[in-house]
Amino acid sequence: MRHFTGNGCLWLVAVLLAATLSVTDAAAEGFYVGLEAGFSKSGDMDVSQSLIDHPTRCDSFLYPSSATPPMDAECTTEKTTIIANVFAPGAGFAGGATLGYAFGNGLRFEAEYLNRRQGSQRRLARLGSGGGETFDQKESEWDENDLPSERVYDLSAHHFFLNAYYDLRNDSPFTPYIGGGIGVGSTEMRYSARFLRRSDLGTEPWQMAAAGTVSDIDTELGKTRFGFQVVGGVDYALSDDLSVGAKARWTRLSDFDRDDLSWKRVRGHEPIRADGVTPLTTDFEVGDTDSWTFTVGLKYYL
Repeated sequence: MRHFTGNGCLWLVAVLLAATLSVTDAAAEGFYVGLEAGFSKSGDMDVSQSLIDHPTRCDSFLYPSSATPPMDAECTTEKTTIIANVFAPGAGFAGGATLGYAFGNGLRFEAEYLNRRQGSQRRLARLGSGGGETFDQKESEWDENDLPSERVYDLSAHHFFLNAYYDLRNDSPFTPYIGGGIGVGSTEMRYSARFLRRSDLGTEPWQMAAAGTVSDIDTELGKTRFGFQVVGGVDYALSDDLSVGAKARWTRLSDFDRDDLSWKRVRGHEPIRADGVTPLTTDFEVGDTDSWTFTVGLKYYL
Protein backbone atom coordinates (compact mmCIF):
# COMPACT_ATOMS: atom_id res chain seq x y z
CA MET A 1 0.00 0.00 0.00
CA ARG A 2 2.82 2.44 0.83
CA HIS A 3 4.63 1.55 -2.40
CA PHE A 4 1.48 2.19 -4.41
CA THR A 5 0.80 5.51 -2.68
CA GLY A 6 4.33 6.81 -3.19
CA ASN A 7 4.50 5.92 -6.89
CA GLY A 8 0.97 7.19 -7.41
CA CYS A 9 1.80 10.59 -5.92
CA LEU A 10 4.94 10.98 -8.08
CA TRP A 11 3.00 10.02 -11.18
CA LEU A 12 0.17 12.42 -10.36
CA VAL A 13 2.54 15.37 -9.75
CA ALA A 14 4.32 14.71 -13.04
CA VAL A 15 1.07 14.56 -14.99
CA LEU A 16 -0.27 17.73 -13.37
CA LEU A 17 2.89 19.70 -14.14
CA ALA A 18 2.96 18.50 -17.73
CA ALA A 19 -0.69 19.28 -18.34
CA THR A 20 -0.94 22.74 -16.79
CA LEU A 21 -0.14 24.68 -19.97
CA SER A 22 -2.72 22.82 -22.03
CA VAL A 23 -5.73 23.75 -19.88
CA THR A 24 -8.36 26.14 -21.17
CA ASP A 25 -10.68 28.28 -19.07
CA ALA A 26 -13.82 27.20 -20.91
CA ALA A 27 -16.42 25.34 -18.88
CA ALA A 28 -16.87 21.73 -19.93
CA GLU A 29 -20.21 20.82 -21.50
CA GLY A 30 -21.79 17.53 -22.52
CA PHE A 31 -21.75 13.96 -21.34
CA TYR A 32 -18.92 12.55 -19.27
CA VAL A 33 -17.89 9.29 -17.63
CA GLY A 34 -15.81 8.79 -14.52
CA LEU A 35 -14.01 6.16 -12.49
CA GLU A 36 -12.96 6.50 -8.85
CA ALA A 37 -11.41 4.51 -6.02
CA GLY A 38 -10.55 5.12 -2.39
CA PHE A 39 -11.72 4.09 1.05
CA SER A 40 -14.84 4.26 3.18
CA LYS A 41 -15.56 4.25 6.90
CA SER A 42 -18.90 3.85 8.67
CA GLY A 43 -20.17 5.66 11.70
CA ASP A 44 -21.69 3.84 14.67
CA MET A 45 -24.23 1.21 13.70
CA ASP A 46 -26.97 0.07 16.09
CA VAL A 47 -27.84 -3.63 15.78
CA SER A 48 -30.43 -5.29 18.00
CA GLN A 49 -32.33 -8.55 18.02
CA SER A 50 -35.42 -9.65 19.93
CA LEU A 51 -36.48 -13.22 20.66
CA ILE A 52 -38.73 -15.25 22.92
CA ASP A 53 -36.65 -16.54 25.83
CA HIS A 54 -37.14 -18.74 28.89
CA PRO A 55 -34.96 -19.53 31.92
CA THR A 56 -32.37 -22.23 31.27
CA ARG A 57 -34.00 -24.58 33.79
CA CYS A 58 -37.12 -24.69 31.58
CA ASP A 59 -35.34 -26.28 28.61
CA SER A 60 -36.90 -29.72 28.07
CA PHE A 61 -33.76 -30.90 26.23
CA LEU A 62 -31.82 -30.68 29.52
CA TYR A 63 -33.89 -33.40 31.18
CA PRO A 64 -33.90 -37.16 30.61
CA SER A 65 -36.92 -38.53 28.77
CA SER A 66 -38.21 -40.04 32.01
CA ALA A 67 -38.34 -36.63 33.74
CA THR A 68 -40.97 -33.92 33.40
CA PRO A 69 -39.56 -30.41 32.74
CA PRO A 70 -40.91 -27.52 34.85
CA MET A 71 -44.25 -26.10 33.72
CA ASP A 72 -44.56 -23.09 36.04
CA ALA A 73 -45.40 -19.58 34.82
CA GLU A 74 -41.78 -18.68 34.06
CA CYS A 75 -41.53 -21.65 31.72
CA THR A 76 -44.86 -21.19 29.94
CA THR A 77 -45.00 -17.39 29.62
CA GLU A 78 -43.44 -15.93 26.49
CA LYS A 79 -41.10 -13.10 27.46
CA THR A 80 -39.07 -11.08 24.99
CA THR A 81 -35.31 -10.75 25.34
CA ILE A 82 -33.49 -7.93 23.54
CA ILE A 83 -29.79 -8.11 22.71
CA ALA A 84 -28.51 -4.73 21.50
CA ASN A 85 -25.10 -3.31 20.71
CA VAL A 86 -23.33 -0.56 18.79
CA PHE A 87 -20.71 -1.42 16.18
CA ALA A 88 -18.17 0.64 14.24
CA PRO A 89 -16.95 -1.43 11.27
CA GLY A 90 -13.42 -0.61 10.17
CA ALA A 91 -12.38 1.22 7.02
CA GLY A 92 -12.32 -0.57 3.69
CA PHE A 93 -12.12 -0.21 -0.08
CA ALA A 94 -14.55 1.88 -2.10
CA GLY A 95 -14.78 2.17 -5.87
CA GLY A 96 -17.30 3.28 -8.43
CA ALA A 97 -18.27 4.71 -11.79
CA THR A 98 -20.32 7.70 -12.92
CA LEU A 99 -22.19 8.90 -16.00
CA GLY A 100 -23.18 12.54 -16.08
CA TYR A 101 -24.07 15.59 -18.12
CA ALA A 102 -22.63 19.10 -17.68
CA PHE A 103 -24.67 22.06 -18.94
CA GLY A 104 -21.70 24.40 -19.31
CA ASN A 105 -23.00 26.86 -16.71
CA GLY A 106 -21.64 25.04 -13.66
CA LEU A 107 -24.61 22.71 -13.23
CA ARG A 108 -24.16 18.95 -13.60
CA PHE A 109 -26.40 15.93 -13.15
CA GLU A 110 -24.94 12.50 -12.59
CA ALA A 111 -25.85 8.84 -12.13
CA GLU A 112 -23.46 7.10 -9.73
CA TYR A 113 -22.63 3.54 -8.78
CA LEU A 114 -20.41 2.93 -5.74
CA ASN A 115 -19.33 -0.26 -4.03
CA ARG A 116 -17.81 -0.14 -0.57
CA ARG A 117 -16.47 -2.99 1.53
CA GLN A 118 -15.55 -2.62 5.17
CA GLY A 119 -13.93 -4.52 7.99
CA SER A 120 -15.37 -6.03 11.14
CA GLN A 121 -15.73 -5.36 14.84
CA ARG A 122 -16.17 -7.76 17.72
CA ARG A 123 -17.87 -6.44 20.86
CA LEU A 124 -18.69 -8.02 24.20
CA ALA A 125 -22.42 -8.51 24.51
CA ARG A 126 -24.12 -5.97 26.74
CA LEU A 127 -25.22 -7.88 29.82
CA GLY A 128 -27.53 -6.54 32.49
CA SER A 129 -28.48 -3.59 30.28
CA GLY A 130 -32.24 -3.92 30.09
CA GLY A 131 -32.27 -6.87 27.70
CA GLY A 132 -35.13 -8.38 29.62
CA GLU A 133 -35.78 -10.13 32.93
CA THR A 134 -35.02 -13.61 31.58
CA PHE A 135 -31.77 -12.57 29.92
CA ASP A 136 -30.62 -10.73 33.05
CA GLN A 137 -31.23 -13.88 35.14
CA LYS A 138 -28.69 -15.75 33.00
CA GLU A 139 -25.84 -13.30 33.63
CA SER A 140 -24.25 -15.60 36.22
CA GLU A 141 -24.27 -18.56 33.80
CA TRP A 142 -21.70 -17.24 31.31
CA ASP A 143 -18.08 -18.40 31.28
CA GLU A 144 -15.95 -15.58 32.71
CA ASN A 145 -12.97 -16.61 30.55
CA ASP A 146 -14.98 -16.47 27.32
CA LEU A 147 -17.60 -13.79 27.81
CA PRO A 148 -20.58 -13.50 25.45
CA SER A 149 -19.65 -11.57 22.34
CA GLU A 150 -21.15 -10.25 19.13
CA ARG A 151 -19.49 -9.50 15.81
CA VAL A 152 -20.37 -7.65 12.61
CA TYR A 153 -18.21 -8.47 9.59
CA ASP A 154 -18.01 -8.71 5.76
CA LEU A 155 -19.98 -5.49 5.31
CA SER A 156 -20.61 -4.66 1.66
CA ALA A 157 -22.85 -2.00 0.11
CA HIS A 158 -23.84 -1.20 -3.48
CA HIS A 159 -25.01 2.40 -3.92
CA PHE A 160 -27.06 3.69 -6.86
CA PHE A 161 -27.55 7.46 -6.61
CA LEU A 162 -28.69 10.39 -8.74
CA ASN A 163 -26.65 13.48 -7.92
CA ALA A 164 -26.74 17.18 -8.75
CA TYR A 165 -23.57 19.31 -8.60
CA TYR A 166 -22.58 22.92 -8.98
CA ASP A 167 -19.07 23.62 -10.21
CA LEU A 168 -17.44 26.72 -8.69
CA ARG A 169 -15.74 27.86 -11.89
CA ASN A 170 -12.69 30.11 -11.86
CA ASP A 171 -9.66 31.05 -13.98
CA SER A 172 -7.45 28.25 -12.65
CA PRO A 173 -7.34 24.58 -13.69
CA PHE A 174 -8.84 23.69 -10.30
CA THR A 175 -12.64 23.44 -10.12
CA PRO A 176 -14.17 22.90 -6.67
CA TYR A 177 -17.74 21.63 -6.57
CA ILE A 178 -20.52 20.86 -4.13
CA GLY A 179 -23.59 18.72 -4.49
CA GLY A 180 -25.84 16.03 -3.18
CA GLY A 181 -28.02 13.17 -4.22
CA ILE A 182 -30.67 10.60 -3.40
CA GLY A 183 -30.81 6.92 -4.16
CA VAL A 184 -30.71 3.43 -2.74
CA GLY A 185 -28.08 1.29 -1.10
CA SER A 186 -28.12 -2.49 -1.08
CA THR A 187 -26.33 -3.48 2.14
CA GLU A 188 -25.17 -6.93 3.19
CA MET A 189 -23.22 -7.97 6.27
CA ARG A 190 -22.69 -10.93 8.55
CA TYR A 191 -23.68 -10.95 12.22
CA SER A 192 -22.59 -13.52 14.78
CA ALA A 193 -22.99 -13.95 18.53
CA ARG A 194 -21.72 -16.59 20.94
CA PHE A 195 -22.74 -17.41 24.53
CA LEU A 196 -20.72 -20.06 26.40
CA ARG A 197 -21.97 -21.36 29.74
CA ARG A 198 -19.72 -22.14 32.69
CA SER A 199 -18.65 -25.72 33.28
CA ASP A 200 -19.67 -25.51 36.95
CA LEU A 201 -23.28 -24.30 36.85
CA GLY A 202 -24.40 -26.53 39.71
CA THR A 203 -25.44 -30.02 40.71
CA GLU A 204 -29.04 -30.03 39.51
CA PRO A 205 -29.60 -32.34 36.50
CA TRP A 206 -30.46 -29.44 34.20
CA GLN A 207 -27.39 -27.49 35.37
CA MET A 208 -25.09 -30.41 34.69
CA ALA A 209 -26.65 -30.87 31.24
CA ALA A 210 -26.31 -27.16 30.39
CA ALA A 211 -22.74 -26.79 31.71
CA GLY A 212 -20.23 -25.89 29.00
CA THR A 213 -22.87 -25.64 26.25
CA VAL A 214 -22.88 -22.98 23.57
CA SER A 215 -25.68 -20.86 22.15
CA ASP A 216 -24.67 -19.13 18.93
CA ILE A 217 -25.90 -17.51 15.76
CA ASP A 218 -24.17 -16.61 12.49
CA THR A 219 -26.44 -15.07 9.88
CA GLU A 220 -26.60 -12.59 7.03
CA LEU A 221 -28.29 -9.22 7.46
CA GLY A 222 -29.09 -7.25 4.37
CA LYS A 223 -31.64 -5.12 2.60
CA THR A 224 -32.00 -2.39 -0.04
CA ARG A 225 -32.55 0.97 1.66
CA PHE A 226 -33.25 4.54 0.63
CA GLY A 227 -30.60 7.15 1.31
CA PHE A 228 -29.21 10.58 0.62
CA GLN A 229 -25.74 12.08 0.50
CA VAL A 230 -23.78 15.31 0.53
CA VAL A 231 -20.73 15.53 -1.73
CA GLY A 232 -17.83 17.91 -2.18
CA GLY A 233 -14.64 17.76 -4.17
CA VAL A 234 -12.22 19.38 -6.56
CA ASP A 235 -11.20 18.51 -10.12
CA TYR A 236 -7.96 19.40 -11.85
CA ALA A 237 -8.18 19.77 -15.63
CA LEU A 238 -5.50 17.84 -17.49
CA SER A 239 -6.99 18.89 -20.84
CA ASP A 240 -10.29 20.12 -22.23
CA ASP A 241 -11.70 16.60 -21.99
CA LEU A 242 -9.88 14.95 -19.10
CA SER A 243 -9.60 15.82 -15.42
CA VAL A 244 -8.38 14.17 -12.24
CA GLY A 245 -10.00 14.86 -8.90
CA ALA A 246 -10.62 14.08 -5.27
CA LYS A 247 -14.05 13.64 -3.73
CA ALA A 248 -15.54 13.29 -0.25
CA ARG A 249 -19.08 12.15 0.41
CA TRP A 250 -21.20 11.63 3.50
CA THR A 251 -24.02 9.15 3.00
CA ARG A 252 -26.90 8.11 5.21
CA LEU A 253 -28.99 4.99 4.59
CA SER A 254 -32.27 4.31 6.38
CA ASP A 255 -32.80 1.61 8.99
CA PHE A 256 -34.04 -1.88 8.18
CA ASP A 257 -35.22 -5.08 9.84
CA ARG A 258 -34.95 -8.81 9.19
CA ASP A 259 -37.37 -11.18 10.88
CA ASP A 260 -37.51 -14.89 11.69
CA LEU A 261 -33.79 -15.64 11.44
CA SER A 262 -32.63 -18.85 13.08
CA TRP A 263 -29.91 -19.49 15.65
CA LYS A 264 -27.33 -22.24 14.98
CA ARG A 265 -27.46 -23.80 18.46
CA VAL A 266 -29.24 -23.19 21.75
CA ARG A 267 -27.56 -24.67 24.83
CA GLY A 268 -25.75 -27.13 22.57
CA HIS A 269 -28.83 -28.51 20.81
CA GLU A 270 -30.80 -27.55 17.72
CA PRO A 271 -32.46 -24.09 17.85
CA ILE A 272 -35.68 -25.07 19.59
CA ARG A 273 -37.41 -23.17 22.40
CA ALA A 274 -37.65 -24.55 25.92
CA ASP A 275 -40.91 -26.37 25.08
CA GLY A 276 -38.90 -28.74 22.87
CA VAL A 277 -41.12 -28.11 19.84
CA THR A 278 -41.20 -24.49 18.67
CA PRO A 279 -38.26 -23.30 16.50
CA LEU A 280 -36.31 -20.43 18.04
CA THR A 281 -36.13 -17.45 15.70
CA THR A 282 -35.02 -13.88 16.22
CA ASP A 283 -35.97 -10.52 14.72
CA PHE A 284 -33.23 -8.01 13.89
CA GLU A 285 -33.28 -4.24 13.62
CA VAL A 286 -30.38 -2.26 12.14
CA GLY A 287 -30.49 1.49 12.66
CA ASP A 288 -29.73 4.31 10.23
CA THR A 289 -26.13 4.04 9.05
CA ASP A 290 -23.74 6.82 8.08
CA SER A 291 -20.58 6.45 6.04
CA TRP A 292 -17.74 8.69 4.91
CA THR A 293 -16.15 7.86 1.55
CA PHE A 294 -12.99 9.47 0.15
CA THR A 295 -11.97 8.75 -3.44
CA VAL A 296 -9.72 9.97 -6.24
CA GLY A 297 -10.64 9.48 -9.86
CA LEU A 298 -10.65 10.46 -13.51
CA LYS A 299 -13.40 12.19 -15.47
CA TYR A 300 -13.58 12.15 -19.27
CA TYR A 301 -15.91 14.31 -21.37
CA LEU A 302 -17.27 12.51 -24.43
